[in-house]
Amino acid sequence: MKIILADDDPVSRRLVQRVLETAGYNVHCTKDGRHALELLRSEQGPSLAILDWNMPEIDGPGVCRTIKTESGHPNVYVILLTSRESMQDLVKGFSSGADDYLIKPTHPEELKARVRAGERILLLQHTLMHEARHDPLTKLANRKHFIEQLERTSRRSRQQDGRFAVLFVDIDRFKAINDSIGHLAGDELICGLAERLTSCIRSASGSQEGGGRAGNDMVARVGGDEFVILLDPVSSVGDATRVAERIHEALKQPFKIAGESLVITASIGISVNTDDSKEPKDLLLDADTAMYKAKAAGHGRYRVCDSRMHHAAVDRLTFESDLRRAVEMKQFQVFYQPIVSLVDEHLEGFEALVRWDRPGFGIVTPDKFIPMAEDTGLIVPLGEWVLREACRQTQQWNESFNTRLKIAVNVSAKQFAKAGFLNMVLQALDDSGLMNDRLALELTESLTMVNADRIMPVLNALRANNVRLSCDDFGTGFSSLSYLHRLPLNTLKIDRSFVSQSTTLPEAKGIVEAIVTLGHKLRMDVVAEGVEDDTQVAWLKSLGCESAQGYFFAKPTSAEQMQKALEEKKFILSGEPKKELHQLELQTSWIQ
Repeated sequence: MKIILADDDPVSRRLVQRVLETAGYNVHCTKDGRHALELLRSEQGPSLAILDWNMPEIDGPGVCRTIKTESGHPNVYVILLTSRESMQDLVKGFSSGADDYLIKPTHPEELKARVRAGERILLLQHTLMHEARHDPLTKLANRKHFIEQLERTSRRSRQQDGRFAVLFVDIDRFKAINDSIGHLAGDELICGLAERLTSCIRSASGSQEGGGRAGNDMVARVGGDEFVILLDPVSSVGDATRVAERIHEALKQPFKIAGESLVITASIGISVNTDDSKEPKDLLLDADTAMYKAKAAGHGRYRVCDSRMHHAAVDRLTFESDLRRAVEMKQFQVFYQPIVSLVDEHLEGFEALVRWDRPGFGIVTPDKFIPMAEDTGLIVPLGEWVLREACRQTQQWNESFNTRLKIAVNVSAKQFAKAGFLNMVLQALDDSGLMNDRLALELTESLTMVNADRIMPVLNALRANNVRLSCDDFGTGFSSLSYLHRLPLNTLKIDRSFVSQSTTLPEAKGIVEAIVTLGHKLRMDVVAEGVEDDTQVAWLKSLGCESAQGYFFAKPTSAEQMQKALEEKKFILSGEPKKELHQLELQTSWIQ
């Protein structure tokens, strides 16, 4: 171990040096604090320092204080050498960051014992730091270590006008593979892949170091089946693509896992630093973006990030950040689309449709932000807010107009998966005062079919509490009738695509007729979406379809506009005299 000894007393310095060198330590000596600080700051500087308290220019505590506060040298072990024995001085020494102290004149055995103790502590710190910066399964660098190395490489490249590349590697279909072979075998596969990736990177010096490094190249594991590679230096993007091709070639050889041969493929995204001085996190994001482009193109491919991909990724991050802020700040509105009875033309209620009033952009429709809300989990707090607001508003209208209007609210699979979903729904109803049977939860067909067994207890509990359940956009998924008849649904909603094409495509017309018949056979009401003209209305009435919604009646509109429409009797409310349905169209055509 290398030790720096700083003492302006030559006799004391020679004594300590002789004892430590006899014990086998490599000792560098200096007589002033400034030179000691320079040695400690050097790239291969000592990890243990013995500093005299009183020295020219900078004293021992000053050197200690400086080196301990610099981020690049947090693990230097400092022993203060002092003739001061007062408690006040000792406290001052430790307050400067010193780890130990020795009283002059030092006894040789005590000196060696204190240094050995420091050596053990440094070894423990090194072990802990190594574990904190490496993946426990593969022993590769982890995300933290990789980012640190990437930042150092980025700084050096800016100073020296160098090029480097980042590769993002993701195993294709890993979840399916992991589920089929088991998690222990999956871990074995991950370790095997780590070895293959390490063998594929270049060795500038011809030597192999631990931790997945070869020369200036580095392999790191940053997620379950996600790896990143730093190639430093590269002369062009061709250097990076050749490594990607080498990886694909290496993966053609089967892995021997649990006695079986397993061949996998990987999608690889590549980003190369350019003259626009991107931040390290941007390069990592670019490689990640390119990897997803490669995965979308098919298995076992690579893609290089271009400016278009970069700008799209930055826009997506900005969009996600704005969406998170919107959920926190409640920058949303609930729009209401009327659902009208085809039996007596009165207004039955509404479907609640969320809109995002994004600052600087205006109203954003759900198809633009709901997918991201699903991906990020923001759909859970957003969905709860929509449910509560829709129940509150509907109850307010019921009290104001002496009605029994219903409200239909869309529910996502992630909301259903959240513990306490049932209690949340019932609490929202209780808080608003809305009767339970006035609320209909609209479930997607894929949720009801694919996850039927898992969600069945929740559905049954909701139905037992008189909450209505509706299968939304029915006909667009691949339904299993064996599941459908078991579900406690009240309503089937015919997707707008079938209704809008019913006048031009015989197949669409036949599907609508079949859904109405199926719904009635299963004792369910049927609601048609996307109704746009009186011909469709007349035809749906002839089929016995109970209710409809669409632009023929009104577009989705804000609560303020709907309040005005209700006050001006733009709709036939229950209990009012029956009117011709075509009059309703004329009266509501103004609603936007």
